[in-house]
Amino acid sequence: MFSMLCNIWDDFRLWISDTWSTTTFALVVSILSICGLLLFLKFFKASYNKGGKIKWFDLVLALLVFGLVAIIFIARFNH
Repeated sequence: MFSMLCNIWDDFRLWISDTWSTTTFALVVSILSICGLLLFLKFFKASYNKGGKIKWFDLVLALLVFGLVAIIFIARFNH
């Protein structure tokens, strides 16, 4: 089971580092980062308003998007 997970990670890492060009990597990371920042902004705007209801889903989704960006960076630069 563990070897299958390692094999999936190796395949994903090779797909990111070898198949993606630098432009594709930059575009994907930029788009995901902008989406994460917009979700953070939406969360903080709702929590700043006194009458606004805090939307925890936006915070969780923003953290997941930034986690995905971190995984893509690790796959690209961790050889």
